[in-house]
Amino acid sequence: MTAMQFPVPKLIVREPLDRELIRKRVAYGNYSCTDKLVPMLRARGTNLQTDEYGNVHIIGWQRDITRMRKQDVSLSFMIHLTVSTDGLILEAAVDELFNGGKGVLCSRAYLEQKLKEELEGQRFDKKLAARLRYDRFKCFHLFEIMSGIHSSYFMQKQQAGDAPGALFCEEDLVDIYAEEGNLYLNGLQAFSGQADIGYTVVLYDVFNHITFDQEGYMKLKSPIQAEFYLNGVRVHADEIYQKEKDYIFIRMQKFLFVCVEKLKAAVFPGYEDKMMNTNLAPGACIGIIMQAIGIRSFSNNFNYIQYIMTAMQRPRRQPGCIGAILNEEEAAQHFEGFDTSYLG
Repeated sequence: MTAMQFPVPKLIVREPLDRELIRKRVAYGNYSCTDKLVPMLRARGTNLQTDEYGNVHIIGWQRDITRMRKQDVSLSFMIHLTVSTDGLILEAAVDELFNGGKGVLCSRAYLEQKLKEELEGQRFDKKLAARLRYDRFKCFHLFEIMSGIHSSYFMQKQQAGDAPGALFCEEDLVDIYAEEGNLYLNGLQAFSGQADIGYTVVLYDVFNHITFDQEGYMKLKSPIQAEFYLNGVRVHADEIYQKEKDYIFIRMQKFLFVCVEKLKAAVFPGYEDKMMNTNLAPGACIGIIMQAIGIRSFSNNFNYIQYIMTAMQRPRRQPGCIGAILNEEEAAQHFEGFDTSYLG
């Protein structure tokens, strides 16, 4: 089978570096996107290093770049964990360079408090996965970063071991562009000790088939064709459709779950647990797709784009993220302990 040729994304961190270099590259590193008209990317990664005492120091990170009102916007999110030799989480912190998409509502102090409450003193084992829920962390970004850290921690133990100085890093970047009415999510997944693997999701003629309602929720007018490629070779294809009273997300989730399994088998064979350190994870990828289509469809209507961005954070019309609250009543109902003191 002849392989398709897709642009090769460039990773942001690439190698196991010290903490300060990683922070600078994630927060400030330059990047040139494929789509020059509406540049957009989602990058994420994890760096783990074992010190001379056997403690594991972890940096999990995420970065978004897009263009809003003719201005490029870059948002970075980083979490730091320290795990003891016996698997106890000694420290959990949100980096000071945290830059939430909803401004002051995305309070670093509040989100760090929730992170510490959920993680510090807990044992980093397979049972920790039960705590990895966005309604616990109050932020989708932190939930996605922690999901990546969880997978990476056990991949590191399988591949690099626990010896002092052991290193493990992984990085995943998806560069989004539109061409001839199709949407391309063009990714590169890299793990230390493994060959990089490219992946691409293609959604055909999406701009004629997908729309949004008055509240910003994505709707499917008619079925779309979706394909998934690994290193340019098509490995999965499906039709995304929507039944009456059905969410488009259900069909999209099923498609993306298969994509994740195909990627996991190719890049990390033998790994039995869920692979959560990928931008293809349905919860993350559907948000990327909504944002990519919305910004391109309503580039001259910034207010409506904001509706779409808020809808992404309100599954089933309930705020899943502190940045998605609409009023003080919602804050009191869904985000215990949050008050105006965090907005300073």
